[in-house]
Amino acid sequence: MAEPTNGVIHLPRNKKSIANELLLEHCSVAYQPMQLVNSRRFIGVEIFARWSHPHYGELSAPELIELAEERGIIDEVTVRILQQALPEFKLLCEHDADLNLSVNVSPASFQHPNFLTVLIEQCEQHGIHPNQLILEFPESVVFNQINHFIGLLEKFRKAGFKVALDDFGTADATATIIAQMHLHQIKVDISVIANIHTSKEAEFLTKAVMLLAHQTGVLVTAEGIEDIATLNTVAELGFDIIQGFQISRPLSIAELSTWVAENKNPQTA
Repeated sequence: MAEPTNGVIHLPRNKKSIANELLLEHCSVAYQPMQLVNSRRFIGVEIFARWSHPHYGELSAPELIELAEERGIIDEVTVRILQQALPEFKLLCEHDADLNLSVNVSPASFQHPNFLTVLIEQCEQHGIHPNQLILEFPESVVFNQINHFIGLLEKFRKAGFKVALDDFGTADATATIIAQMHLHQIKVDISVIANIHTSKEAEFLTKAVMLLAHQTGVLVTAEGIEDIATLNTVAELGFDIIQGFQISRPLSIAELSTWVAENKNPQTA
């Protein structure tokens, strides 16, 4: 029998035995708030996939995505997540029409010829304008498939979607590549932010991307802000947007509504 830890029973499971129907049926969404650095104004959320089952336990987002990609149902998982997130986001926008919803896009989905059509249909169905969605792509994928990627990216931009380069600092994207992508946002990876006080390399990388971004009008987000000291440092360096546990952990929609109400008039850091 599984041993309880802190009141939670961790059940043994074989994730390969989870049927596709169960993968889709038990998907859910969590929302992590993002704020402007200086004003601490709430500007939107990033959505995270969650999966939980009474017998199989939980799958992390990477495990869920890996299984969905292996089985060729990543588009269906993405649609299931959007079908929950978009109407909830629409209600959130009733109080602030300028909010953005950031969505991590699987490289597999991005390359499927009908995925753009599916995204547009979901936005139309739920009354969301494409320019409210920020599609996030990891730096490693961009760097490894740059020529193919930039061509595809243009189609999404023409449809009105914004694009963010995620996990910046984990691969080797160059200034030339970044300039070609016409980004809305660059998200500096948590591994860089965590070492910003102690690593000259992290400091140099951060200053370089800040210079490039501000010359081209791209917003820069610091991911993984977990304490006040780091928040103050990224503010001093000129970051535009912050997210992380210091601001808020990922929340259910009910928790997010409470968080928004409590942070209507934030104090600047």
